[in-house]
Amino acid sequence: MSLQEQINLSQPQPAAPSPETSNRDGVAPDSLPLDQLQAALVALGKKEEAQPGQKMTPEQMQKQLELQKQQIDVLNKMVKLLAKQVGEQGPSVDKLQLDVATLDSRSKQAAQRDKDLQNALDNNIEHQDALERYGPQLPAGLRELFVPSGANQTQLSIYGALAVGYSHILGDSLKSAQGATGPRPSTPGGFYFGEFTPDFLLKLNDWIFLEAEIGIGSDGSVGAGSFAQADFFINDWLTIIAGRFVAPIGWFNERLNNPWINKLPGDAPGSGPLLWQQVLPPLALLGVMAQGSFYICDSPLKFEYAAYVSNGLNLVPGTPGAPTIDELADLGGLTNTFSFVTNEKAFGGRLGLWWPEQGLAGGISAMTNGDFVAGGFEESINLWAVDLNYHKGNWDVRAEYGNMFEQAGSFIGRNIRRQGFYAQVAYRPWDLPPGILQQLEFVYRYSYIDIRGIDATTLDLSFYGTPVDVPIRRQQNEFGIDYWIYPRMVIKVAYQINDEPGFHLHDNQFITELAWGW
Repeated sequence: MSLQEQINLSQPQPAAPSPETSNRDGVAPDSLPLDQLQAALVALGKKEEAQPGQKMTPEQMQKQLELQKQQIDVLNKMVKLLAKQVGEQGPSVDKLQLDVATLDSRSKQAAQRDKDLQNALDNNIEHQDALERYGPQLPAGLRELFVPSGANQTQLSIYGALAVGYSHILGDSLKSAQGATGPRPSTPGGFYFGEFTPDFLLKLNDWIFLEAEIGIGSDGSVGAGSFAQADFFINDWLTIIAGRFVAPIGWFNERLNNPWINKLPGDAPGSGPLLWQQVLPPLALLGVMAQGSFYICDSPLKFEYAAYVSNGLNLVPGTPGAPTIDELADLGGLTNTFSFVTNEKAFGGRLGLWWPEQGLAGGISAMTNGDFVAGGFEESINLWAVDLNYHKGNWDVRAEYGNMFEQAGSFIGRNIRRQGFYAQVAYRPWDLPPGILQQLEFVYRYSYIDIRGIDATTLDLSFYGTPVDVPIRRQQNEFGIDYWIYPRMVIKVAYQINDEPGFHLHDNQFITELAWGW
């Protein structure tokens, strides 16, 4: 029996084609399915084991040999078929191997990322733990601020101002002061030392702040400056101040009376607005003050206030109980509030209104002072002032009016009333490109004072430092040009034109000043 017949007999399929039919139909035996070849191989194996104990004849041996050849043929065909299938599946296997390699590489990368993330998380945890245990890494200069024992330092800042300059009063002193007992003293020009005032600012904590100023004079003497005070910040709108503080009278005294802030020379002899030389005293008070500010509801307007009680102004005349007309007329002799000669106190305050967005501010201030001359004289001083201010863009505009009533009937038989005002405008071309022109500022100030109750012909002109300090009716025009070296350093050049109707002291003045806020 042929191989194909044996295969057909071993399969359950009916009408299986014979080898002759397959060959006749052009189908090669090698094209049979693998399962059919396996079945034929099993059938041949069973046929070979059918007679295990029978002695084989040559004919039987010949048949067994043919059977074994058939088995070998089937095995060869199976091998060829397997080789063919493997060859057909080669690209799929290569792709599968590539996919497996890709997945393996990605799994390794993912594992490395997980490891890196875990390491980074561990590092962050350790870093945060180190910060909580030992604090941040700081330079040596800062690290000592955080040692448990405390640092041998305080939060101290030192600021200050320096002013030096040259002034010269022009005019013939021999032709001046018509009507007076004699001509005014000659006042030579020269360099002057305006001030050197270090300011010490010490923050103890979030609600206590100390500030003090030391004044160094032109002769090297050291004295108290304008302020030495402790500030207690009660809340956002209330601060309590105790010590020596600048009086909140008007605007100039508290906010502009600083050499690098004042647009015109203010430390030269006979300089500064006339209002603050002969009507309102530029003083500091020793006492207690409450001040603060807050916005009115939801409006853009800001309300500010200050109220104080202090030692009063006092006059210590050369002859006790008998001040002269010059001692009463000179405001400089009234401003010492460190000492007190009576039990009377000074009370006062200021109310102001700001519109910060528009650069507008204004206010009214007043002060009343009881007996100011020792000896039981019931003579008092009262003053009030109004100020208006505008500062925005290239323009800076100021105006102030003041009125002071000084009782002096017990000494000269009449009271002294002073009043005056000044208006100042300054322009700086900020719109220009950076350069010399942008650093220039042009200033003009007009001042006028009127003093009643003082007979100018009875004054001793030599009693006053300069002719500009003589308390008589006067008007002044002052022109100035400032050159700003940097925002807190300025060179100021100004010329004063002074006129005293009916008296004429011939005291025009040229001033130049270097002011440095450091």
